[in-house]
Amino acid sequence: MQARTSRIRPGLDDKILTGWNGLLIKGLADAAIVFKEERFSKLATNCASFIKSKAWNNGVLHRTYKNGQTRLYGYLEDYAATIDGLIKLYEASFNREWLDFGYLLSEQVMNEFFDQEERLFYYTSSKGEKLIARKKEVFDNVIPSTNSMMAHNLHKLGLYFENNDYLTLAEEMTARLKSLILTEPDYLTNWAMMAGQLAKPTAEIAIVGPGAFELAAALKQTYLPNKVVAASETETDALPMLAGKKVVNEKTTIYVCYNRACQRPVGTIKEALSLVV
Repeated sequence: MQARTSRIRPGLDDKILTGWNGLLIKGLADAAIVFKEERFSKLATNCASFIKSKAWNNGVLHRTYKNGQTRLYGYLEDYAATIDGLIKLYEASFNREWLDFGYLLSEQVMNEFFDQEERLFYYTSSKGEKLIARKKEVFDNVIPSTNSMMAHNLHKLGLYFENNDYLTLAEEMTARLKSLILTEPDYLTNWAMMAGQLAKPTAEIAIVGPGAFELAAALKQTYLPNKVVAASETETDALPMLAGKKVVNEKTTIYVCYNRACQRPVGTIKEALSLVV
């Protein structure tokens, strides 16, 4: 230690990476749901607020932040991981701000990263640094591939916002990778998960009424991998998935729907779970 202190210290890389923080938001939100720990939800919210206020400016999600400065036009990893985290944060808090922000970012991804011919996303934006070639990332590495993350994002956002273009694209992207998923599953696990979810319709669970958040928290204690949940304490939430969902008999009401066709509304978690196929 004494000898080492006499040497020049190596450089310290302490910049903040947007994509990695998107992954962190999802992990914290998942922990908040599973362990019912409000502190995890607050940490995820603080992280999302930081990205929205610091890394996002002038309509651009930047790659890095340090000492009050943002650098580099965000890569697909930054957008995809952040959107993924924001969706999970909504599922933990039901704060529309995060779902709306995720949808805004997804629209930007569609405008600046999408290849109309291959129906997949480039890793770099059309407005970012011009490189010799624009690659596409489809194989999972130390984190899931960015295209597979976007397929998951589009599927969920498509259900929440009733966006058929998103839903169709998520299916098209997964179908393009079908042969690779079957032959190289070790490197396409996230795609395989997407294919599994698309094998049958996703449960769309909408909860409205004064006890909506409590019922949603209780519902989430049952592991249902192929579902999206939206909750509101009022009947006036503008989220398309909640549109037309009314409180029945002045009690908090749960709607279980598939492909926007809802089964009879119920009032308990047990009844709702019996309708999930």
